[in-house]
Amino acid sequence: MAREQEAKKIKMKQSVGSRIFDICNTVFMVVFCITILLPFWDVVVRSFSRAQDISYMHINLFPKVWTLDAYKYVFQDNEIITAFVVSVLRTVIGTAIHIIVCCMAAYSLTRTEMPFRRFITAVLLIPMFFSAGMIPMYLNMKRLGLLNNFLVYVLPTGFSIYNTIIIRNYFFSIDKGMEEAASIDGASQVRIFASIIMPLSKPVIATVSLWQMVGQWNSWFDNMVYCRRSSNLITLQYLLRRMLDSLTAATTTASGPEAIGSLVDTNPDTIKAATTILVVLPIVVIYPFLQKYFVKGIMVGAVKG
Repeated sequence: MAREQEAKKIKMKQSVGSRIFDICNTVFMVVFCITILLPFWDVVVRSFSRAQDISYMHINLFPKVWTLDAYKYVFQDNEIITAFVVSVLRTVIGTAIHIIVCCMAAYSLTRTEMPFRRFITAVLLIPMFFSAGMIPMYLNMKRLGLLNNFLVYVLPTGFSIYNTIIIRNYFFSIDKGMEEAASIDGASQVRIFASIIMPLSKPVIATVSLWQMVGQWNSWFDNMVYCRRSSNLITLQYLLRRMLDSLTAATTTASGPEAIGSLVDTNPDTIKAATTILVVLPIVVIYPFLQKYFVKGIMVGAVKG
């Protein structure tokens, strides 16, 4: 009886401890989520607020007066449509090329019978740690004829050894028996790759695709360096950055109010908030569809192999 009572006491203590931990963990996660969501909501509110209603002393929960003046200012430039199309194209095409090249490279590196496999892997790892620098990169792009060319957005980012290793390790986790069975049935390596390996690798492909999409969508520096003189190749991020710079410069000069024009209810802070929402919104919309693959893809791809 004494042992049973002692066991019950230990069980009760563990149960109470677990409950306290669950409560503390829940409170921590709620507070953590609030610290992330509240600043984002403040940016949304600022983008729909008038300039005189914005408070710099506290977070704005709701606009006093709803207005679209900040968004009207952003979209008044005719280049916005061209920039949006270019950003979408570079994101879609760049991600597709990146996934195809990395998956093909990863599959070849899983072939243990391939000659010099370890040496090739070591050579591919060198650029991951050492870079030639921006000036040699610019000269290389110039000699390749990629300046003021759309391909400069997608070709330099078409391969990543880091993502290739993640995908390769995931390929190693796939049962070899399915490949052997397909080979016995007469399937070629291309057929095995396209019909077996790729469909079974959706988690890691979705994970790498998300990384690449975010990188392509947020990129603006390559536009400034390689395609600055081509108005037809301007990206959304670089256009919005240029608009913010010009707006900030206008408000710091004597002719600032005249430069803003009739949009008396806008200022650089509301414009920055509106542009931030426009840049973040596509990724926020796409991310939930890829989230279910994210954890599985990164964990298996990083550990197995």
